[in-house]
This record gives sequence, structure tokens and C-alpha cells, in this order.
Amino acid sequence: MQHLLRKQIILFISLLVISSSVFAQSDETFQQDHDELPYYLGMSMGLSNSFLSLKRGSEFLVPATGAANLIAPIQTMYLNLGLTGTLRLNNHFALRTNPTLLISGNRSTFTYTTNEPGNKSVQTYSIPSVIIDLPVGFKIQSDRYNAFKYHELMRHYLITGVKFGFDLGAEKSATVNSNQSYPNIIKGSDMALELGLGLSFFLRYATISPEVKFSYGTRDLRKVADPKYPLVTSLDKINSNFIYFTLHIEN
Repeated sequence: MQHLLRKQIILFISLLVISSSVFAQSDETFQQDHDELPYYLGMSMGLSNSFLSLKRGSEFLVPATGAANLIAPIQTMYLNLGLTGTLRLNNHFALRTNPTLLISGNRSTFTYTTNEPGNKSVQTYSIPSVIIDLPVGFKIQSDRYNAFKYHELMRHYLITGVKFGFDLGAEKSATVNSNQSYPNIIKGSDMALELGLGLSFFLRYATISPEVKFSYGTRDLRKVADPKYPLVTSLDKINSNFIYFTLHIEN
């Protein structure tokens, strides 16, 4: 998954360089009034890589019958589609929100084995997953500067903030090895801290900003363990983590 994400990043950056070469002229500055706009809107698209952070409990040392005693998270790739709204505070600071829909189909969250006699095979736990993200970020950006021999073509920025996530599949049943029904043990709402880096290219008709962002979940996503379904009795905490690569198109 990480190899695929790196290939996508390289491809997007290459396309941006080609675009700037095609549409820009060295004696012209595009969107000169952009820095005076009170706000601007746009859209976003990209990919994200998600995985769970699992804190093992004491059951891993003396596992109860049916509890997981070997467990490993699985990375899941999402397609991201969203809208972007930015409120300018001054030339170097802005507030941005980016409501986003994350689509993956089934999300294989982790593999595990249990200590049940005669059942030592590796199991894959999957949940249906369609996520709505509502991030709010504080954007710190540089002055515009020359690049690729063009005048005031680019600026770089840092964005940090919080994200609220809602999984629309949280109430549906999960599956084990794609055929055995199992309760969904992952909560449907989440909160995370975010930190990202981006570049903005000011072209003739639009501003295009490739961005990489890291999201660290702060809420324990583990539902209260039911003795009938002891899988999570060996876990003390479950947190979500995301790496986003997003292309923002504004104005």
C-alpha cells in the first residue's frame, strides 16, 4: 500500500510540473488578486491509507478462551472526494475545512488467531466502511515565490487541526474470513489530530495544491466487550491512523 501511495504522489507532482510549464509564461503573474480574496472554495480528490493502532491487554499473556492472542492490523486504501472552503485571515494565515467522503467497500481491519482448541488458523476481520470526514485546520503559508522560471508561481504551507469522522457502516455486521458473521467492534465516530504539508501552484484559471497529511486518532474505538464475543477482550485500546494524499483544486 505504501509503495502504491508513493507512486501516486510522484505521478501527481509530475502532472503539476507539466501543467505549470504548459499554462504559465515567465513574464506573467497569474491570479494576482488571489491573496486579497476573503474566502475561496474548491474541491479535492485523492487517496488515503488507513490502519488501526492496537494496544494489547493482559489477555495476551494469559488469554481467555476465544480471545485473540496474535493480532496484526491491515492497511486499507480509500478513495477521497471532498469540497474545500478556506477563510483568509491575512497573507500568511487561514482557516480551512474540507468535508470528505472516503470510499473503500469492505475494510479489512486486522488478522488474528485465538487460543481455541482446533482453531489456530489466521482469521481476517473485516467491516463495511464508508467514512465522512469533517476536518477543520489552521493553515500557515509562505509568501508566493518564483519557481520553474515563472514569477510568483508557488507557495508552501503547513496545516494543523482536528478531524471528526463518522463511519456509516458502523452498525452493520462484520465478517470473519468473508463468510462468518461477527459483531462490529469498531465505534462509528472518531476524533483525530492532524498535521499536513502542501504546495500551492497558482495557474491561470485555478490553484492546484498537492498535500500530504497525517491523522492520529485520539478516541478509543473499541466497543464494550461482550462475553459472547470475546475477540476484543485481549485489547485495551483501538485507535485509527490515516495518511492522506490529496489534490486540492480551488478558484
